[in-house]
Amino acid sequence: MKLSVSAYRAHASAHKKILSSSYQTQFNYGSTAAASVSAPPPAAPAFFGMETSNTRTSTICQGVSNTLSPPDAISPPGITRTESNATSREDEEDSSNPASSECRSPGQRTKSNQRWMKLRTTVQISSAMQKKPPLKREDSFLKRFSTRQIPETQETIEDTGSEGATGEQDKSLKRRKRYIQKRKSVVNPDENFYFHWLMVLTFCVLYNLWALIVRQSFPELQDLASNFWFACDCISDIVFVLDVVVQLRTGYLEQGLMVYDDKKLAKHYIKSREFLLDLAALIPLDLLQIRFGTQPLLRFPRFFKVYRSIKFYYIVESRTVWPNLWRVVNLIHILLILAHWFGCFYFLLSEVEGFQGDWVYPYRPGDYATLTRKYLGSLYWSTLTLTTIGDLPTPETNAE
Repeated sequence: MKLSVSAYRAHASAHKKILSSSYQTQFNYGSTAAASVSAPPPAAPAFFGMETSNTRTSTICQGVSNTLSPPDAISPPGITRTESNATSREDEEDSSNPASSECRSPGQRTKSNQRWMKLRTTVQISSAMQKKPPLKREDSFLKRFSTRQIPETQETIEDTGSEGATGEQDKSLKRRKRYIQKRKSVVNPDENFYFHWLMVLTFCVLYNLWALIVRQSFPELQDLASNFWFACDCISDIVFVLDVVVQLRTGYLEQGLMVYDDKKLAKHYIKSREFLLDLAALIPLDLLQIRFGTQPLLRFPRFFKVYRSIKFYYIVESRTVWPNLWRVVNLIHILLILAHWFGCFYFLLSEVEGFQGDWVYPYRPGDYATLTRKYLGSLYWSTLTLTTIGDLPTPETNAE
């Protein structure tokens, strides 16, 4: 029998109130009538006093037992009318009728208490079974395919009611913890970590795009801060190596669902074009500088990482609230880097030509020989050439 303790207490209190009101009205009337009927004659002898008192008490007990049996007493759900009437009589006799308690024998009171204890024990067992903590089971669909991190409070639960389910619950929780730890190590392309990592990687790619050509064209710039350039090169190489590890743990969509399996992630990355580009970008050609001297352009394989910067560009475009402004900034950056590269190539070509002629850089002692003037003069020429607005001299040689 399943019964809530709070519901039982509410029914019991209402039942006691009804019985108390009925008892007070009917007992007064019944006791008056019994007293008038069974009143002893005034001239009774003294030795009949004890018998008269016992007769009066038994008469009152019979009147009380006849009046305290309402047929429609309220009973808790799950209990029949007979059980409800029996319980109401016991409850009435135990709690709200001191006169009836005096009338019962000790054996009857013990039997009533035993019935009450059985009922209370049944209610306690029923409430304890209802309050049993539910067993959590793992949803295989959410485990394999869900892209959301579901809190444990929202997981699917099942109350089997069997004691043997405790071991299965422990195993399920352990598997769930291992799965959550494994999934935390997988990089989700929609999370902020992936966005910030691409930002760091883009800075390293842009460093190589801007610095290598200018260091090759102007050796004095390379000699001015050789230790600084070496440290920057090492940092960018470390970031490129770590990017391979990140891509091995980057999730992807398969039929619209995120994949978190380790083997599938590694297999998907190794078979992709990005893996070949990353291998090409990590070719250590810069080690040849040990034999041929300082040649920063030997690090040109690092340019293969440009595809990661393109991904970063599209992610920023999808996240920003000013996408048009971001496109304009990106276009200006592309024009500047083209002018930068063309200016450095112009100075290298002028150096190969020996600075002879009108078309090459006017290399003369003085201000034109400084590093700042050489770079700005070459950048000015490349800007006039790209925009086709400059009156430039006619090239004289095939290289020009």
